[in-house]
Parts: sequence; C-alpha cells; structure tokens
Amino acid sequence: MGEWTLEAVLFDAGNTLIHMPRQPEEILRELCAQLGSPVGLEEARGACRESERYYTRHYLDYSGDQGEFWLRYHAEALHHLGIEDPTGEKAAYLSHGFGRVGVWQAYPEAAGVCRRLQAGGFRLGVVSNGSVTVVDLLSQAGLLSFFEVVIASQALGIQKPDPRVFAAALEKLGAAPERALYVGDLYEVDVLGARGAGLHAVLIDRRGGS
Repeated sequence: MGEWTLEAVLFDAGNTLIHMPRQPEEILRELCAQLGSPVGLEEARGACRESERYYTRHYLDYSGDQGEFWLRYHAEALHHLGIEDPTGEKAAYLSHGFGRVGVWQAYPEAAGVCRRLQAGGFRLGVVSNGSVTVVDLLSQAGLLSFFEVVIASQALGIQKPDPRVFAAALEKLGAAPERALYVGDLYEVDVLGARGAGLHAVLIDRRGGS
C-alpha cells in the first residue's frame, strides 16, 4: 500500500472527541431527587434505556423543533419511572439538566490533536450518527471552532455506515475521499463505513477492547 496523501481529517463525535464523564443514569437519579421524586440507580438505568429506545426509533426521521424532541425523550424516562408530569415541566427540567455545560466534555487530548492537525494544514470536520444538537455539544466542549463542517445524520435522514453521510461532509469540504481520513470508535459503523465511502479510516478504542 502506498503512502497516504491527506488533506482532510474527519472525526466521529461521541466517544471519539467528546463524552459524558458521568453515567446518564447517575445524572437522571440526581435530577429526579431535585424534583422531589427520588429513584434507585437501577430504576434510573432502566428509564435511560427507555429514552434511548425512543431516540433510536425517532431521531432520524424527526424534523421538528429540537427542544420538543428532547422533551419527548425525557418524558419517556418519566413515564417509565411512574412520575406524573401533566404540564411537561419535569421533562423540561430533565432536558435542561442534561443540556447544561459540563455534562458533555472533550477528551483531554482532543483539542491538542485538532490544533496540531490545523497547524499542519489539514481541513477538519465531524460526521456523527446523532442529533443536530451535536453542534451545541461540540461548542460546549470547546471544540466547535476547529471544524469547517459538522454533519449530523439526523439532518440527512440517513446514518453511518451509509457512504452518503461521509460524502456529504467531503462535498462541503471539497475534498476527495482518497485524500481524507476518518477517525471513529466503532469498527463496523465508522471504520468499515468510511472505507466503504473510499476514505482511509482509523479506529480509536475508548473501551479497551482487544
């Protein structure tokens, strides 16, 4: 295999550039206690799973207001916990709590890596299987300014490993796939997806797998 000649580096977002240092069930349990409805950790974990099921079922084809989407997401957790919320105020409280600065953070090395790549003349972008609110998360984590383009699968209605997701980012950058590298944490979704779209790919192992 010949030497790579690269001009662009694209990253996944969650568990590649940014992460939640605390588990979501811990945050949910804390917020429920603040609402006067204490729950156990296992109950909170089950409620988070219900919210994620809602997310998986609906995020790709949702085109309405993002605030409303996340209210519905958190309403699933409340329903699972048996916490009544006729006005939606409790769901709004959860949404605000999960959206506050510091819940999502950059990995310690992320900014330095992006800074060095920029200094080396590489054009940077993000391609994420997620909501369009990934832009807000990257901003909160102090990373957004590094990227010329941020593609969220929700905005396209398709998700990785579909090659069209990667192609959308490359088109905005004006970069050829063979001159681009993708960095992600999931082998089948990120590495195989990027290679299927003609990019080079590198796996970043945040889970310590073999």
